[in-house]
Amino acid sequence: MNSLKLRPLKVSVTVTLVFIIASSMICSMPVGAQNVEYIEKNFAWDYDGHHWTWTLNIPKELYEDYKQVSLYRRTRDGPAGYGFLTTTYDHYVRMLADKLNETATQMGYGSYDKVSFVLAFVQSLPYTSDNVTAGYNEYPRFPIETLVDDGGDCEDTSILFATLTIIMGFGTIYINPTNHYAVGILGSGLRGTYWEHPVGSNKTYYYCETTGNNFKIGQLPIEFTGKRAYLYDIDETKQYTPTIVVVPPKSSPTQAPVTSSGPTQRPTPTRTDDTNLTDPSLQPVMPLSFNLVSENPALFVVIVFAIGASIALTVWSARRPRPAASASVSASPPPPVASTSLENIEGEGKTCSHCGAGNKDYAAFCEKCGKQIA
Repeated sequence: MNSLKLRPLKVSVTVTLVFIIASSMICSMPVGAQNVEYIEKNFAWDYDGHHWTWTLNIPKELYEDYKQVSLYRRTRDGPAGYGFLTTTYDHYVRMLADKLNETATQMGYGSYDKVSFVLAFVQSLPYTSDNVTAGYNEYPRFPIETLVDDGGDCEDTSILFATLTIIMGFGTIYINPTNHYAVGILGSGLRGTYWEHPVGSNKTYYYCETTGNNFKIGQLPIEFTGKRAYLYDIDETKQYTPTIVVVPPKSSPTQAPVTSSGPTQRPTPTRTDDTNLTDPSLQPVMPLSFNLVSENPALFVVIVFAIGASIALTVWSARRPRPAASASVSASPPPPVASTSLENIEGEGKTCSHCGAGNKDYAAFCEKCGKQIA
């Protein structure tokens, strides 16, 4: 009887769940093509005896969103505040890092070569002066700007390289020698120059030069040998977040043959065991609700509506008056079954010819006198 009363509630809950799932699938389906204007950029670099090319279509609206950020906001905290420009939350930049990491993995690269592969990509960008390209003595760029503007100076390429390596999961800091800017990568037992940061932590960050060709991890330019440098942690919580959600890039770096007209082939970097570089660490997972609300607000509205409907149906079912039990459906206990003893079933079928006593059908001797029954 209770199951009969609960059936409408179960049906309503099932219908609500089906509605939620169907709405989620509909909301997650791709919409029609949008009128997005792209800036096409072509990149080429060499690593480990291979020549790589990559064509990126960067959304113009995303680029312009970064361009509108004032010089004051970019430089108000000085070189120590370049975490503001390290846009690890940018969906497009995250996809760039994923493509580079995926390509390096397909090549069978370990952690050392993965970082070196990305470093070679960043080093391939031309060096440009802020005075010439921006009209300012100091104009730090966001990663998207550096890609669209065909490179930049030392802080621009360092910010791009740091952003990519952080997304890939590697420990990264900024290194600031006098009148220069570079990146430190967390590692151990490698060749070259490193800094312990913080002091006494046994964490060693190896110098990475982003503006010159063929510089390897730990290789310090000679002009900075013996010089002091400031070390800055990168605070991702203070970064600028664009307001534009764009379609991620679909292309990946493509390996191409080296030709005489292309860049010269670079030798395989000298290194120690690949496992000596710290492997990518597990990054904190973004809350699911954040992604749903920011990327698909319509789905969020549908889920809230469905939850409200489920609660209303549950309350309505609980408060609805229950009908009185009918006599026709009431069950009475079954009558008891009479038991029969073994003696009554078998009876007394044989009579002793000696004493006249009754015995069972299967008896061979009289139970009274003990004589054999004829």
